Amino acid sequence: MPDEESQTDAEAPAEGKKGEETPAKAEQAAAPEQPAAEKPKAKQPAEEEEEARPRPPAGGIADLLAEALPDVKLEAYQGMTDVIVEVERDDILNVMSVAKDDPRLDLKFLRCLFGVDLEAEGLEVVYQLLSFEKGHEVVIKTRLPSDDAHVASVTSVWKAANWHERETRDMFGITFDDHPHLVPLLLPEDMTDHFPLRKDNPLSEIEEWQGDELPEEGYGGAKKR
Repeated sequence: MPDEESQTDAEAPAEGKKGEETPAKAEQAAAPEQPAAEKPKAKQPAEEEEEARPRPPAGGIADLLAEALPDVKLEAYQGMTDVIVEVERDDILNVMSVAKDDPRLDLKFLRCLFGVDLEAEGLEVVYQLLSFEKGHEVVIKTRLPSDDAHVASVTSVWKAANWHERETRDMFGITFDDHPHLVPLLLPEDMTDHFPLRKDNPLSEIEEWQGDELPEEGYGGAKKR
């Protein structure tokens, strides 16, 4: 009958003697460490938005604009109802002149012009254009820094832009360079320190000030809150 010491030695090859490495463990230790797989970088919101934008129809108004303005950077995509084209603010006057006068475009009708507050991303001026003759339309946008909110006036292209630009100046504080008479349209002439449609406008303070000026019953007999 083998003694306990012999029995221990006989079992050792299966698990390896204490203090010694088995061949499998030695091979694992000698193998170089595999680099961890790099995680894909998270996409920025602007990149995700760019990928989510559907392309405009081929041969449509976006392609016509690109043909008429080969030297202008255009970012075109399909909106909910209209094709939207984004341009740099320095190109606005050139883009609008070509959009109106080029016979392929014939966008003679300025339907609307207004501002949008994008908060951290700045301000946006939106132009809605229509051609009655060609039966097509387009929305053109340009973005401005909030601390440098100015863009060329398009009153030299459409006289109707005069009041649109004055209203946008009142509501968003956007300056339209070379406007013939950029004075307040909706606000008192001395109200130059806030812009009602900017998202940082202190509405509560304005409401309190208005409340002090309104009669106790309010207009139309309605009671004040």
